[in-house]
Amino acid sequence: MNTNANTGAPTLRDVAAHAGVSLATASCALGRGRRGVSDEMRAKVQRAADELGYELRPRGRQRVRSLTVGAVVPDIRNSFFVSVLGAMDEVLRADGHRLVVAPSGEDPEVEDDVVARLSSRIDALALAPTAVVGPATEELARRGVPVVLVDRDGSAPHLPSVAMDNFDSGRRATMVLVEAGYERIALVNGPQRVSTARDRTEGYLAALADAGRVPSPERIWIGEFTLQDGRTAVHRLLQARRRPDAIFSTSAILTSGVLFGLREHGLRWPDDVAVVGYGDAVFASLVEPAVTVVEQPTVAMGEAAVRILLSGSREQQSPTHVVLSSNLVLRDSHWRTQRSGSRQRNGSGSGGVASPAGPDDPRGPAGDGVAPTSRAPGAGTAMTRSAAARSAPARATRGAQPW
Repeated sequence: MNTNANTGAPTLRDVAAHAGVSLATASCALGRGRRGVSDEMRAKVQRAADELGYELRPRGRQRVRSLTVGAVVPDIRNSFFVSVLGAMDEVLRADGHRLVVAPSGEDPEVEDDVVARLSSRIDALALAPTAVVGPATEELARRGVPVVLVDRDGSAPHLPSVAMDNFDSGRRATMVLVEAGYERIALVNGPQRVSTARDRTEGYLAALADAGRVPSPERIWIGEFTLQDGRTAVHRLLQARRRPDAIFSTSAILTSGVLFGLREHGLRWPDDVAVVGYGDAVFASLVEPAVTVVEQPTVAMGEAAVRILLSGSREQQSPTHVVLSSNLVLRDSHWRTQRSGSRQRNGSGSGGVASPAGPDDPRGPAGDGVAPTSRAPGAGTAMTRSAAARSAPARATRGAQPW
């Protein structure tokens, strides 16, 4: 049994481990969190607390010294980092600790300056590096201050890290579009100095290679992780000689810009250009049609980062590297559409409606302006869904598919 090094008394973290639940769940079960838990779970955690002799700390008193954990992330407005930081804060507060957050603005020099300014005030650091880990962070680690890299590896394998499998999720997200029958799949991605962006690029290229496709440089757009860059990407991609019939966008902010850009050009998804995004931001399920996305494990990432910081992992000979899997949330933005022209030609109607654009037509699958009338599932078995599901309400048709 692990107990607190200062007092020898069991901690809430010990209780959580003994009960086989997360720290946040243990906190809620013992009446300190905001989220509810079932009576069965509450009883399970209470039994663990009783068995360990854990005593709930009275309000206003502390059994152990409160720690201050610093978190430096590129953008505190980014919904991804907001969710990760929220999970970290909940777990830390459950054990009487505090989180201090500062943005780096995706600038390595600013990041290093912020870490240096925080270094004398914090007991541990969680960092989402903008590029290579800077001198100030390395100095903290040399001093024995716990450091964990979150989401990005910072080219520092000697430091503990928590990330998701960006290569595999990028590959699978691209395969969603391949299996749906799209031929000209574009990539809208962030700066390649960031490890997550590099891995998602490699996943995209691997999916095309698996499908026997040769990537086209004119369909790969690299910029910054901003809404404006997403808009600019669409404008540039649509100027290509053969415009994309699908776009894989690698961040929630970029995806919002991509959707904005498509609407600026009078295009709809998936009728004119299919879209698969990254990060399940609120807008993804609210826009019409709702957007298929890679759902990132933000809560698990934040909780894992705190566990590493508070576990004394810096004393281990080998750093801890946690790689999390992700889910694919299937919605309506990527399903291949079947236009009215082909339906009439097949006997559903009559008249001289032009045949639909082929996969290599530069106008795209709906390039002649004929509105689609029905959806057809993709060619791969993973993309197949029933007609009933396609016509059901949104909450019935979408759902997380584990990878």
